[in-house]
Amino acid sequence: MIPSHKYVAALFAVLAGTAAAVYSSRAQPQAPSSAPAQLPAVSALNHNLVLLDPAHGGPDSGATLDHQALEKNITLALAAKLRATLTAAGFTVLSTRDSDLPDLLTPDQRAETANRAHAVACIVLHATSTGSGVHVYTSTLAPENPDPSADPGSPPSFAPVPWETAQAAFVTQSEGLLGDLNSTLGHGNLPALTGKAPLRPLDNLMCPAVAVEIAPLANSEGDPTPVTDGPYQQRVADALTAALNLWRTHADPPTPQADDANPQSDAAAKAMAAAEAAGRAASRAHAQQLSRADQKASQ
Repeated sequence: MIPSHKYVAALFAVLAGTAAAVYSSRAQPQAPSSAPAQLPAVSALNHNLVLLDPAHGGPDSGATLDHQALEKNITLALAAKLRATLTAAGFTVLSTRDSDLPDLLTPDQRAETANRAHAVACIVLHATSTGSGVHVYTSTLAPENPDPSADPGSPPSFAPVPWETAQAAFVTQSEGLLGDLNSTLGHGNLPALTGKAPLRPLDNLMCPAVAVEIAPLANSEGDPTPVTDGPYQQRVADALTAALNLWRTHADPPTPQADDANPQSDAAAKAMAAAEAAGRAASRAHAQQLSRADQKASQ
């Protein structure tokens, strides 16, 4: 359990007693109850690493969706597709779970895994039977104001970070990530709803972080496409990958002189084009399906 007030870094510093112990603990993080929380600088983020957190699992099945599908299985299936597309785009992917674990994985354990990684983005995956398209949320925490007296050229110093508000220092970056996701989902003809929500473990994550919730995809005619639909999940994975390709160029922008030769910028543009093409193809296929249905009805 997290200690009262959850000032985990302060507790560890008291127990350790020496600077050498603090340094050692950074290299070998302990459990959330004793691990020091130190905010990584933007430049310390691994710009090729994405952390995926498929929500629920084990005895926590999450919501029961259409056709009795369990949310824990939908998030795992979406994570598998997203891992494949991200890997093909040159990312390294770390996941809090790759299977349906027998034991409950707590939000604190998920956050601990994420906070060791210093990923350029942490994506918490959910699924719902309510609404349409893809819902993207950031933490409800207010952004943390930087210290105006701090020297930007000085190395980061160790400071205790309250566990329940660790995300506050990253809220501004998380909102930038949300903007890239919203834009790319739109280019892929996937309706997006954005907002803020108190979804754990968002508040505990020390990285740019959002929760992505996939909902059924409404059609102008006929029944909505369910979240269990494989091609629909793949469209979402493609759009998210395009957004993350774009985001890693925004998280720490390259110098203007190097911009034209930046392979990551080129990859982001290609991924965005692929997402748009997939969206157009899906729209054409749906239109053809409706046309055939109309022709049969008129015969």
